[in-house]
Amino acid sequence: MSRSILRNAALLGTMLSAAFAFATPAAADVKVHGATTVTFGLMRPHKEAIEKKAGVAMIILPSSTSRGLTDLAQGRADIAMLAEPLETAAESLNQKQPGAIKADELTGKHVGNAYVEFIVHPSNPVKKLSKEQLAGLFSGKIKNWSEVGGANQPVLLIGEPTSSPHKMIKDALSVDYPADMRPVQNTNQTAVIVAQATGALSYITTAHDLPERSSSRSSKARSSCRSPCSWHSARMLPTK
Repeated sequence: MSRSILRNAALLGTMLSAAFAFATPAAADVKVHGATTVTFGLMRPHKEAIEKKAGVAMIILPSSTSRGLTDLAQGRADIAMLAEPLETAAESLNQKQPGAIKADELTGKHVGNAYVEFIVHPSNPVKKLSKEQLAGLFSGKIKNWSEVGGANQPVLLIGEPTSSPHKMIKDALSVDYPADMRPVQNTNQTAVIVAQATGALSYITTAHDLPERSSSRSSKARSSCRSPCSWHSARMLPTK
């Protein structure tokens, strides 16, 4: 983990300490809900250090950016972990339910960066994909790996529909996901499925440090998305 992330972990501890300086012992536990990218990249690895700095205990519940922000707005969480800027996450939720999130009443803090990776089963012979090929695969227009130089095998799309990487890939590739995409509950589950299914295609972020990562192959899009909010996943770029 970089020094900047360690500094931001200390910063987060200071912020928590200030925010909950007057909390009673019975209300000392801070509920932190949201993006698995932030959970596995920052909060869980540095939980003890953050709690020591803040002087409070945290209950960390990984889900997604939208669920974390919704929990915060509805009083079920004290802090939301976001994998995209607060403004864009709020805008997305407000498009579905106007007035659900009042972004001007919330404070966002940028605490680090991660990268999105496309992942396939290690037996998949495809080494690189162009932006056009990725668009075809993630839109469902390309249904067989043989269409992009792979084996004669159906493409199995895996995704977490409420996650920020899911939305970022959709926007970057200008696609609509097919109805037969197989959904999972958390982004960290994508690697579990891909490691087991030879025709699978999905995504994960560099913040997800999972044993299953070694059982799948990835192609990293090296472009970070920085904005003064929270942890950010990368916007996607062509890999070829």
